[in-house]
Amino acid sequence: MTVLRAVHVGVGLWGRSWAELVARAPGYRLVGVAEAAPEGRAWAEGALGVPTFRDLDCALKSVEADVVLLVSPPSTHRPLSELALARGCHVISEKPLALDIADARAIADAATAASRHAMVAQNYRFRRQSRALRELLQGGALGSLLGAHISCRRDLRDAHITPRDWRGRMPHPYLLDMAIHHVDMLRMITGSELVEVDARGWRAPDSPFAHDPTVGALLTLADGTPVTYHGSWAEPLVETSWNGDWELVGSRGRATWAGGVDDALRGTVRFARYGEPAARVPLPVLPAIDRAAVLGELRRAIAEGVAPETSVADNMRSLATILAIARSTEERRPVRVEEILDA
Repeated sequence: MTVLRAVHVGVGLWGRSWAELVARAPGYRLVGVAEAAPEGRAWAEGALGVPTFRDLDCALKSVEADVVLLVSPPSTHRPLSELALARGCHVISEKPLALDIADARAIADAATAASRHAMVAQNYRFRRQSRALRELLQGGALGSLLGAHISCRRDLRDAHITPRDWRGRMPHPYLLDMAIHHVDMLRMITGSELVEVDARGWRAPDSPFAHDPTVGALLTLADGTPVTYHGSWAEPLVETSWNGDWELVGSRGRATWAGGVDDALRGTVRFARYGEPAARVPLPVLPAIDRAAVLGELRRAIAEGVAPETSVADNMRSLATILAIARSTEERRPVRVEEILDA
């Protein structure tokens, strides 16, 4: 397959890291950067040596592109995706895909109409530890899943986020920007959909977030299996990695994933049959991991003529679950995920 020409949108802190990755990724050539801020364009011209543009429309009128990568605020994902798809480009969008299901569905429809792929950069799916947990469960070592627990704690009270930027102002910042990873991994690891949630969230007055940075939830899988979830961006307790700490309890044994606080790619998976000591699980060898694997997944999908694993159509179930948790915290009641999908 030929090299994919990529236009990158958004060079904030995370966007710059993404742009640098695309610039050196096998099978990709960065042909332009779209960024509204002059300082961002100056950085891209100096660091990456590529042409820069004030917006995506100007970029796509000036350079030939096959892929558009969106590392921009979620409120921009629908109009930018629709523009890119209408111009014949595939789209990779950072998460969250959108802030409501209507926008997510519109992106999926635009991809279908254009016969192009639209996928979400759910890079945590492409980590060796999450794949190891999936192999333990789906390979039968754990037996039937009886229950699970996920806990993620990162203290961002003194981080780069301010009350003025989009993360500081956005509703449900933890859910949309962080818990979406854990919910998406849970779907991948278990091979099961989440059907109901019951959650509560709360504010942290000493944090930069205008809305709840902490949530506790009971999630229910399609077969009735319970999953407890706790996540916070504003707790002065011992931090977990961005992956969170995981425990899967099965009928035959127990698996855990922890560690990697300073480097999320270095966590440890352990497994124990009941009555035996826990042992470290060898991690699977993957052709690529994390964001590089997201880029590789799009190339695979194009080459094989199949939907990418984290297609927009699939990711709507992850987004819908997060929006159900958000509604549950607002209305203080259990919420069925289908309520969101049927809206």
